[in-house]
Order: sequence, then structure tokens, then C-alpha cells
Amino acid sequence: MPTNLEIKARTASLHATDEIARRIGARYEYEMAQVDTYFDARNGRLKMREVDGARFELIGYMRGEQTERRVSEFDVLGLGAAEPLKSILSRALGVRGVVRKRRKLYRYHSTRIHADEVDGLGAFIEFETEVTGSVDEAREELNSLIRLFRIEDGDFLKVSYIDLLLAKR
Repeated sequence: MPTNLEIKARTASLHATDEIARRIGARYEYEMAQVDTYFDARNGRLKMREVDGARFELIGYMRGEQTERRVSEFDVLGLGAAEPLKSILSRALGVRGVVRKRRKLYRYHSTRIHADEVDGLGAFIEFETEVTGSVDEAREELNSLIRLFRIEDGDFLKVSYIDLLLAKR
């Protein structure tokens, strides 16, 4: 099971995020529209991701929600289409909610940098640092990016976008 070290934080400016990413040499990959449908999983989290209405993935992950810097173990299954699996899972498990966002993706060494504009929530930055060697090396890269992007303690979030949306209701 692949493992990431992750953070999520509010940002005042996606433009500033883009500028810093370019300045540090992060490689811009692409921008996309994502729709994540979260199901009521008993253990961990389960979501179906639709990317630009053309690519579909089922993503299951286990992640602690108590800390700002957290370990996430995940599996991704590519799908040819969202239906009928989305319908089956919706009926069998129920839907917690749906998150819609625009995401710019950058790559910096072992880290995916996401600059997100989330419908109903605002602007965020996420780092997902792949643990390919030691956890300490991944932690060092993650902490370096936190400093480079000037993320302050009060900016960090411990929860997912779906949790923020549900809390607003």
C-alpha cells in the first residue's frame, strides 16, 4: 500500500502559491476539475474521483485526522467509467457528500503540490510527499516545502474538505 506524508493548509492567494512553486522549480503538470463523492465507509475513507468528467478512480485511504502532518496509506483503482459502481456504492454505503474543486498540480521531487479552489470553502494548498525511502527523508522534504511556502501554524487543517463542507451545514 503506497504511503504519503501530507499536509493541507488555507492560503490567502493561489496566485502566490503558483509564484512560489515556479520559483522553487516545481514542475507544473496540469489543471483539472475534480468531483469527489465520499461514501459512508466503516473504516477509513472511500471516495470516487471524477477528473474533468473523463477519468475515474476509486480511492480508499486510512489517515489519522489528529495531526497537521499526517501519514496516509491509500489504494487507487482506475475505472473505465463512474457508473454503475458509483450507483452500487451509493445504495450500499450511502453518500456522505460531494466536493467540487479546481486543482493545479505541481511536482517537486517526491511531493505533489496541489493548489485547490474548493467550491464553498475557498483556496487551499496540499502537499503529498511520497514515502519512497525513509520516513525521515520524506518528512525533511515536507518540512522544507512548508517553510518555502511560508505556511504558518494557524493555516494548517487537520480534516478533509468533505469534513469542512459538512461542518458548514
